[in-house]
Amino acid sequence: MSISLGTAGLGGTWQSASATVSASFSVSDALFALSALIWVILLVRYLRHGGVRWRNIRDDLHHPGQGFALAYVPIVGMLSAGHVSHYNLDLARGVYIFFGATAAIIAAGLVAHWVTGGLDSAPLHPGYLLPVVSAPFVSSVTASTLRYPELAAATFAVGILYWLAFGTVILGHLVANGGSMPIPARPTLTVLIIPPATGGLAWTAAHHGVLDPIAYGFVGLLLFTLLIIAFLLPDVRQQSFHYGYWTFSFPVATSTNFLIRWLAGTGTSGWQAATWVLLAIVSAVFLLLYASTLRHVLRRPARAVAQEPAPAGAAEAAVV
Repeated sequence: MSISLGTAGLGGTWQSASATVSASFSVSDALFALSALIWVILLVRYLRHGGVRWRNIRDDLHHPGQGFALAYVPIVGMLSAGHVSHYNLDLARGVYIFFGATAAIIAAGLVAHWVTGGLDSAPLHPGYLLPVVSAPFVSSVTASTLRYPELAAATFAVGILYWLAFGTVILGHLVANGGSMPIPARPTLTVLIIPPATGGLAWTAAHHGVLDPIAYGFVGLLLFTLLIIAFLLPDVRQQSFHYGYWTFSFPVATSTNFLIRWLAGTGTSGWQAATWVLLAIVSAVFLLLYASTLRHVLRRPARAVAQEPAPAGAAEAAVV
């Protein structure tokens, strides 16, 4: 799901650029269509392999290393609902309510499992922030887009509370035990970028793009986190390409999205040119990811790919 999530994130970035510097909205359409196609294929495969049974879903949700991955299904659904609203508001609202409720149920189930000892056997990493922090922030952004201000405020509050709670625990664990994280799972460190980026987008969407002190606070948090990630690049770098590289995609896309909205809100000289530069850079990064993924698939037979055992920690990296 990391490919679908990242592609939807890039679609959102192009959508923001189309609203601020008149970038082509059709590019955003194409990206969301690609994200939906990948999403449907993976979801069908999951359902065909037992995902329709509640017992299997419960076991997957309680998996100590990968339980949080189920939340990516409704997150992509909510992002897509925000895009569909440009064509059919009523349909988008129905899609959003369904996936928003699904995201809330999954997040609540995860928290209930975690607080009863469900993470005792799993090393903590920032990937756990996505279902309980980023999903509520994405829900808030979409609710504002769909003109549900009260729901936007409610889900924003959920994201803030659990960002403070789980973010503190996970960051403290990383500081104390960061050296023990398996190398294939280290790209998940870039997920630290997502809460300030999605939280900033949620706040600015609720305030119609106006930059107030709180919005600038999110900008500061994002820029400082990006600086931390810059120092971590030697640690998250992998020896060879694998699907875990897509872990970088959504953090890159959503942070660029927020920076584009910030530049538009400042209205400073040259903000349009800076927006185009950011859009070109993030698009080039994704083109490189798509090309590398295609090359990775073509170099190995499909059967070998399906049967190859994942190295320790790679599963967590691949699903983010």
